[in-house]
Amino acid sequence: MASARRLYRLNLALAGLGALAVLAVLAAALSKLSLNPPPVEDVLAACGRLLPAEPSPAGAVLLGLSGLALIVLVRGVRSALIQVRAQVRVRSGLRLAVEHELDDGFVRLFHSSRPQAFCAGLLRPRVYLSATARDRLSEVELRAVLAHERHHVLRHDPLRLFAARILADALFFVPALDRLERRYAELAELAADEAAVRVAGSAALASALLKLGVSDHPEATVALAPERVDHLCGVPTRWRLEPSILVFSLLAVVGLGGAALLLAGMAGGVRVEVLAVVVQSCMALMLAVPVAAVGALWRRRHVGPRLGR
Repeated sequence: MASARRLYRLNLALAGLGALAVLAVLAAALSKLSLNPPPVEDVLAACGRLLPAEPSPAGAVLLGLSGLALIVLVRGVRSALIQVRAQVRVRSGLRLAVEHELDDGFVRLFHSSRPQAFCAGLLRPRVYLSATARDRLSEVELRAVLAHERHHVLRHDPLRLFAARILADALFFVPALDRLERRYAELAELAADEAAVRVAGSAALASALLKLGVSDHPEATVALAPERVDHLCGVPTRWRLEPSILVFSLLAVVGLGGAALLLAGMAGGVRVEVLAVVVQSCMALMLAVPVAAVGALWRRRHVGPRLGR
């Protein structure tokens, strides 16, 4: 589906602009930082006072922008680790359940009481089919399901979604990335449906999806969502990114790039001492700890009980 490819390119372009803005901020911040290490006694004394002898506006700007870059890095690494661990758990569990391989190892048959078919794996994706699904589906329905999942493999959709999710999580100040990632996941399903229809027809695919039903597996073929039903019936899909989300995202990227330029040209050759940054970091930490504690307490009291119901 051409629209899926275009959407993914838009996603990468917007994420690339956001990443460049963050790198520009980081480079500008490092260029203004004097790396002469102060004595440990001075650092401890400054943190104890919480305020330097001469407050530095440049240090405050540098601290804020550097903090943003650090948050982006931490969120990106965290997102990658969460997804990699999920993939490892899936592959480890399936490794013990796989009975044998089909189609020269391209399709792996595994034991499960649920009818399941899905694509898993980042660098070397494979199609996984449960024995229950194989027994429940007719020959033409099985061809449709395997064609659907094969399309995901050939398009490397797991890896594409992995990268898009990391970018959306890391560049949180560009909200359009989250919308685009979710929409690409939907369009990837529609594109795989089209591939299955070309092989086995829409009736066979619809029947197969109904037999597979809703699976609790994170990568499994999902049930017939309304948009997928419309698509199988030939009704054009309609979706648009809210203009306000796109405008806000572009303004955030442009604003961050402007902040990097402002910092780079601030007061000619002004330098910010490490001690000033350390002191202001202590101040920010002293403010962040009670706020985080209050937020955790509120979440435990209000969100926790609802999750436990």
